[in-house]
Amino acid sequence: MSPWERDAAMLWAKKAIVPAEWGPTQDQFEELFVKLGGPKQMMLAAASDPESGQSILLMSLPNTTFLGFFSGFECVAEEALPSEAALLVGHSDELLKHFRYPARRPVP
Repeated sequence: MSPWERDAAMLWAKKAIVPAEWGPTQDQFEELFVKLGGPKQMMLAAASDPESGQSILLMSLPNTTFLGFFSGFECVAEEALPSEAALLVGHSDELLKHFRYPARRPVP
């Protein structure tokens, strides 16, 4: 078992995202995720900021060392995370420990 797979507290970070940044950020995160062997504590999810409604990316990382690889992300307490998020990279069982999947909104 890797050192980052033990029952450690998850480090959370978030970033308001514009569409042009979405793909490159997801690709970069997925590359690191695979390189590290897919740690359970590591995920990238998309959500809406509950206050502004803006699209945000949320990531959990094994430790602060990896946070420096991603520009513009800032640490956030788990209590401040939104209640809903969609998994982009990671393990769905881990996502469901922290979030609900977003409800589908009817198209008018």
